Amino acid sequence: MLQTRHFKRYVFAIVIVGLAVVSAGMGGLGGQDPTKIPEPAQDFSGTVVDQREIASDITRMSLEGQTFLVGKSGEATVSIPFENISVIEFSMSGNDVYAAVDVKGQPQVKLKMEKDRVLYGQLSYGNFAIKIEYIRKIIIHGATTQER
Repeated sequence: MLQTRHFKRYVFAIVIVGLAVVSAGMGGLGGQDPTKIPEPAQDFSGTVVDQREIASDITRMSLEGQTFLVGKSGEATVSIPFENISVIEFSMSGNDVYAAVDVKGQPQVKLKMEKDRVLYGQLSYGNFAIKIEYIRKIIIHGATTQER
């Protein structure tokens, strides 16, 4: 009888602790915007096409708040401002993501990208966020306003 009582208390304590952990983890789910977007220095608009061919038109487009594309060309790090880019096409090779960048008035530039970087933007009906590895193409329409 004594062992059964201690066992029940033990199980009850585990259940309470488990519920507390789950409840604490769910605290961030309600009432907040899950894709709060950074405020870029300049407002660019574009069309993002994901790997499932879903196209989304966005404004306030940025790569984690920055309005330039950064990637590796060989051992060098290359940064291309959005205003110099017309189209970016992404492809996977193994675990690596590559970008073929159509630079205005220049030959195409190929860059190795950090696949976990996030592209943010504003949809007409909400906020937008997508990891680079899930993007097929970005068409940059241009700046929509002056620098902020």
